[in-house]
Amino acid sequence: MIRTLFAGLLALTAWAFETGARAQDAGAGDLLRRHASAGTLAQGEAELTGRTQDTQTVAALGMVKFARAVETLGQGLHRHGLRPPRSGSIPILRLPVPENANPEPLTYDKLRAIYVRFLADLTAAEAVLARLPDGSVRLPLDLNAIRLDLNGDGQASADEALGRIIARVGMIGQSRAEPDSPPWEVGFDRADMIWLRGYSRLLSAFLEFALAYDWHETYDGAAHLLFQGAADPSGPRAAPEPLRDPIIGGDAGQLGDLIALVHLVRWPLAEPERLVKARDHLKAVIALSRQSWKEVLAETDDDQEWLPGPKQRNTAFPGLEVTQERLDGWQAALTEFEAVLDGKLLLPHWRYRQGIDFRAFFEQPRPFDLVLWGTGHAALPYLKDGPQITRQSWAQWQRVFSGQFLTYAIWFN
Repeated sequence: MIRTLFAGLLALTAWAFETGARAQDAGAGDLLRRHASAGTLAQGEAELTGRTQDTQTVAALGMVKFARAVETLGQGLHRHGLRPPRSGSIPILRLPVPENANPEPLTYDKLRAIYVRFLADLTAAEAVLARLPDGSVRLPLDLNAIRLDLNGDGQASADEALGRIIARVGMIGQSRAEPDSPPWEVGFDRADMIWLRGYSRLLSAFLEFALAYDWHETYDGAAHLLFQGAADPSGPRAAPEPLRDPIIGGDAGQLGDLIALVHLVRWPLAEPERLVKARDHLKAVIALSRQSWKEVLAETDDDQEWLPGPKQRNTAFPGLEVTQERLDGWQAALTEFEAVLDGKLLLPHWRYRQGIDFRAFFEQPRPFDLVLWGTGHAALPYLKDGPQITRQSWAQWQRVFSGQFLTYAIWFN
């Protein structure tokens, strides 16, 4: 009788602990969803930080910190009147912030400070996700309902919906983020937390590269093309009416500025140690991508996947089919990328028989001159004999991904 009663008490205690854990898990997900939809991420971060740091809470906190990093970046860029460029070659400044009719003046030092802050915030978010405890994760979110307060006005507008930001920055999911689109529901799981760590590292690599150099001269000559708050170097000397180019029909003054921009990408070293960090981040991106896809292939569920395996439905981006052949192709591409970063596989240059040691580029830094890299002169210190990445590799990737390798790469990370 006593043994039976004792066994019953143990079972009741275990049930209570299990129920409490499930309640806390659901609470973390609900809290994340509520603050993400309301555009109150700062409050959500504070509440999640104060909770017991179990698996679900750590995952939710890491996602909030990443979203807050992007939000803080957006507010800094909006403050100075960013006009996002269309070119994908400027990743950080492509964030689609709302227009600012009254921008604050911008300086080179202020823009570097914005980059430094974004890098620190990404590092903090990745550090939280890196300590994710064992256990399953499921955080269901409607991407079209999530709001980032990019202009810092405390309001959560439809223009600041995460779905639209993903579509405009990554150029995937366009049809899912239209104003009248239905909910874009995704059940983020453990593999996605690893994927988010990889994206944090990828953005950090871009930032470390930029901060390694002094691009003050580029800023002075071209920042006004992107920021309303940046001073136009032409100033009062500019013609009262913009001159129209007779060939392209556009503003000839702006065309001149664009030509100057290319010429002015000649950057002395400022903090060369950051280039080693940039390579470390890129190496981490490859390792985390492998780890995230290993988790995906081990999954047995099929629940609104962000990264679907070949046997799961692609509800995130239905137009992009995920097959085993494509995953094998991605792993092969990662192997080649890693070999390039390690200097075991060289990058070709149109002008030379030898290839470029990309590892040496990071570990033996020199001033960066875009034009001289194009002509080949800047590559001379890094040339050596050895196997090179070939056009056949690119052709193979394009074949496997039906001509959409770069689109998949943005998504697969």
